[in-house]
Amino acid sequence: MKGKKDDYRNRNRIPCGGSCVFDRRKSSFGRTCGADRKTMDHLFVMAAQHSLLSAVYDVVGKTPEFAGLPGELRGQVKTQAMQSILQQVSRTALFLSDEKELEHLGVQPLVMKGIVCRNLYPKPDLRPSGDEDLLIPEKDFAAVDACFMRKGFVRDKETAMPDGIKDGDVPEEMGYIHPKTGAFYEIHTRLFSTESSAYSYLNRAFSDVFAHPSKVEVQGQSIFTLEETHHLFYLLCHSFKHFLHGGVGIRQICDMVQMIRVYGRKIDWEMFWQLCEEYHMTCFCINLLDIGERYLGFSYEASGAVRAAKKLHPDSEALLIDILDAGSFGKSSAGRIHSANITLYAAETGMEKHTAGGIWKSLVPEASYMKNKYPYAARYPFLLPAAYVERVLKWLGQGEKGQKLSIEVGAGRVELLKKYDMIRTADGKREETRMQEESKEKSKDAPFESLRILSGR
Repeated sequence: MKGKKDDYRNRNRIPCGGSCVFDRRKSSFGRTCGADRKTMDHLFVMAAQHSLLSAVYDVVGKTPEFAGLPGELRGQVKTQAMQSILQQVSRTALFLSDEKELEHLGVQPLVMKGIVCRNLYPKPDLRPSGDEDLLIPEKDFAAVDACFMRKGFVRDKETAMPDGIKDGDVPEEMGYIHPKTGAFYEIHTRLFSTESSAYSYLNRAFSDVFAHPSKVEVQGQSIFTLEETHHLFYLLCHSFKHFLHGGVGIRQICDMVQMIRVYGRKIDWEMFWQLCEEYHMTCFCINLLDIGERYLGFSYEASGAVRAAKKLHPDSEALLIDILDAGSFGKSSAGRIHSANITLYAAETGMEKHTAGGIWKSLVPEASYMKNKYPYAARYPFLLPAAYVERVLKWLGQGEKGQKLSIEVGAGRVELLKKYDMIRTADGKREETRMQEESKEKSKDAPFESLRILSGR
C-alpha cells in the first residue's frame, strides 16, 4: 500500500482554478522542475477524467514544462481546453435565458451546484458542468415541463412519461436536453430519490429550503439558490451519494472549499455540524476538509470556518486515493462502475463487511434501478426479466479477471465506508425512523422553525 500512496504523492497534481490548487507535493506546478512527458501525460489524462482540463491548462499552459512538450500534444490540450471553455460560455448564456423565462411564468426554481458553484471561482468558465440542476415544488412541475417541451427540449427519460404528465404523477427527477443547442437541465422535486434506502433519508434535511432561499448575481442576473448553510450541506450530501455509487471527484471537493472560502462567515457552523452529526457525515466531512487544508489551499481561519466540536484525528490519505482514482463521478473504470451496488448494499443494510449479498445486489439491483438503466424495461415492464438477463450476461462477459476486479473494488470501498463512519448501523436506522415519524407530526411548523433558527444566528 505504501508504494501506491507514494506513487500518487509523486504524480498527481491538479490545478483547480484560482487559488484552489491541488498539489500532492505542496508546491505549485510552475515551481515543479523535471516534469517529464509521462508525468505530463498522466496529469492531462487525470484532469480530463475529473473535468478539470481547462483549469489545468490555464495554469500549466504558462509553464516552461508545457512549452517543452511536443507541438502536437500542446495543440491537442489547448484545443480541448478552449472548446470546453467556449461550450461552457454558451451553456451559461442559454441557461440564464431559460431561467429568466421560468421566472416570467411565475416559477422560482432553486438552482444548485453548476452555475452557482462556477460563480465561486475567479474564472467561472474554467469549472465546467454538463447540466444545470433546479429544484422546484411539485405544483410547478407541469408548467416547467410544458415550457421546456414548447422550446423543443426532449425528456431524457421519455420512456417513463410516454403520454406526458398525468394528474398526481410527478417524477422526482426529469432531465431535459435540447437536440440543437445541447443545453441539458435536470429538474428535481426531491433532492434524493425516495426509492433509495441508502440516502433517501437525506431529504429530511431539506424539507423547508423554499422558505429561506438565497439570491446570487450571475452576469448581472439574479437567481435563487439554497441558503448558504444548506447549500454547503447539500454539496456534502451530493458527494456522499456519489461516493456510495462509485466515487466522488476532486472537483466536488474544490466546490466545497470554494463555497466555504466565499461564504465561510455567513454559514451557520453550529447548524452545519449538527446536520453532519445527525446524518452520520461528520467524519467524512472532516476528512474532506483535511484534503482541502493539505492540498487545496483551504484554511479554517482565513475563511471564517469553524471546526467541528467532535475531536477526530483526520486520516484522509485513503479517501484521497479513492477520489483521484474515481474521476468526476466514479466512472473511471468498468470495475468501479460495476462495484457501485456493493457499496450501496452496505449502506442500505448497515453491513460493515463485504458479503455475498452485496455481489447479488450488484447483479440483481432493484427494479427502479433497472428501469432507469434499461429504458425498454421502463416502457415495457414485462421486459424487465430480459433486462436482468442482459445485465448478468454483461457481467459474465467481463471474464473472471473483470469479475474479480469488480468484487475487489467493491470490497475495498466498503472498508472505506467503515473507516470514515459512513455506514449507518441497524440501531441508527431505527432511530432515524423514529425521528422521521416525529418530523411528520411537526411538518406543518417546519418552515417557521427553520426561520426561527436562522433568525437567532
